[in-house]
Amino acid sequence: MLWNKKGKRFADDEMDEDGSLQEGNPHARRPRKTRHTPRVPRWVYRVIIILIICVSGMLIWFNRENLTPQNIAEWVQVQVVGMGVGDGFPTAIAGNSISPGNFESQNHNIAYVSDTRLTVLNSTAKELISRQHSFNSPVMKLSGTRTLIYNLGGTGYQVESASKTLKTGNMEKDILAGDICSNGRYALVTEEKGYTSLLTVWLEDNTEQYRFEFADFYITSLSLNRDGTKAAASGISAQNGGLVSVVYLFDFSQETETAKLLYPDTLILDVEYCENGTVIAIGDSSASFISEDGSAHTEFSYGSQQLTDYIVDSGRLYLGFSPYSGAQTGTVAVVDSNGQAVQSFSFQTSVESVSAYGDIVGVLAGQTVYAYSVTTGQLSGSCSSGSDARKISLANESSVYILGITEIRLGSLS
Repeated sequence: MLWNKKGKRFADDEMDEDGSLQEGNPHARRPRKTRHTPRVPRWVYRVIIILIICVSGMLIWFNRENLTPQNIAEWVQVQVVGMGVGDGFPTAIAGNSISPGNFESQNHNIAYVSDTRLTVLNSTAKELISRQHSFNSPVMKLSGTRTLIYNLGGTGYQVESASKTLKTGNMEKDILAGDICSNGRYALVTEEKGYTSLLTVWLEDNTEQYRFEFADFYITSLSLNRDGTKAAASGISAQNGGLVSVVYLFDFSQETETAKLLYPDTLILDVEYCENGTVIAIGDSSASFISEDGSAHTEFSYGSQQLTDYIVDSGRLYLGFSPYSGAQTGTVAVVDSNGQAVQSFSFQTSVESVSAYGDIVGVLAGQTVYAYSVTTGQLSGSCSSGSDARKISLANESSVYILGITEIRLGSLS
């Protein structure tokens, strides 16, 4: 006889061969069904691990030039310094004045060069960087954690990192243009005796890498590619009684230019070397989209509109216009890297400034900042800019830094 926990008994023959109770017994347990949990095959885990390793390897490879001990240390320092909280916006300008071209958002912070110093503030107006300069006409070029400041029409320049001043120097002749890469390579164009201009390029350790002497055109704009191995430069000259602009393309592994494109009766204001290899030359009446080898280019004409501001972001060109007629209307055109307009926005007043972040284009028109989605063309937000607004720079897709005459404000694009 067998006994259960409550002291009741039943015959041995009421047990199944496997020891479980028969259904005839009132205290018998129901047979349990065996559950089979599906098992993921081991090869799936192997594939996932391989994909993670491949993606990580690709990220490291494409960013290998930025993953130096110095850059990593600077990144840690920026994160630590940026943890503090400031007094908030608006905040007074450090100095007396800021040129609109020296006001740029980077990594959600705002960087600017006034007539006295370089300043970087976080979104709470905490000062992350404050470095003095002594230039009469400073120009700021910003890329990652590197900043080049040079004295336009003077000889002085300095290279800044997030943690310290890396280089200060003076060229023999006046500086005409310059640019810097996030890996620390930089270049300057100066006047040169016997030539119209001289291009000099340095590696990140300040070793001179490349020189080129221009014989026919005065260079006014320069843009390096992402890793500082190539460049585009634009210049002007007078030929046959008329104005002619030029765009040079350089590969620093070659002694001479790889391409030279002429633009009669056009003033090229600026050039930008995009990450996809396209070079955009922004002129006073049209923009030219040039392939990296210079073999093809597409023109985008402004028509009767007058250019008031522009910005290049992620291979797109954002153009702000007001009509020549003086009517109180304005337009913003968004042009892709193929030279094709993908979006257009109209306003009841002249467009003063444009900015871009991700899919959003910010527009300063009148005393309002508007934010539009480039994909949908829909208004995503707006805010008051103030009557003295001169320049805007998007901090992200929902907030914007606004440059006033004496202060900097932060607007919410809701």
